[in-house]
Amino acid sequence: MPRLIIRSSDIHAAGCFALEDIPKGTRILEYTGERITKAEGDDRYEGRPFTYLFGVGDGEVVIDGHGMAMFVNHSCDPNCETDEEGDRVYIASIRDIVAGEELTYDYWLYDGDDDAPCYCGSKACRGSMYSPEELKRQVRAEARKKKQAELAAKKNGSAAPANGHRNGSGKGADAGQKRRKS
Repeated sequence: MPRLIIRSSDIHAAGCFALEDIPKGTRILEYTGERITKAEGDDRYEGRPFTYLFGVGDGEVVIDGHGMAMFVNHSCDPNCETDEEGDRVYIASIRDIVAGEELTYDYWLYDGDDDAPCYCGSKACRGSMYSPEELKRQVRAEARKKKQAELAAKKNGSAAPANGHRNGSGKGADAGQKRRKS
């Protein structure tokens, strides 16, 4: 096993860093910890901003991370990947890693209702730790929710007046407010 250290990270709080060069294809760490059900993990971490849960197989069992591997942060342009062998999860390098470099892998989060912003800073950053497929699913779900709300508003007779504005000023109710890009 290569020599590693946990120290401050620009990505998130603490990270795992190489103390020596690591060649491509090296098995670096095992993601260790208690195996629990996904439901138990959800209960255990309810209301907490961070978890160290790693879904195994179909995701119904998760590893509640302990040890160095729990400090390997997410990046949209990672230098490592995870490999599952049975119920064990390993972190391996996908390119040469130089001493002093932070170890990262793409979390590809696949479920959740909370924001999971990415702070990796890579040119390829997608802005989220969710997988591209999960981001598309979330956009579709939000569009369905918006459509249902619009239909419910029409059904209840609360559609906007003919000029399209509710406040009578000829300007939208949010006139003058900056909108945040989604």
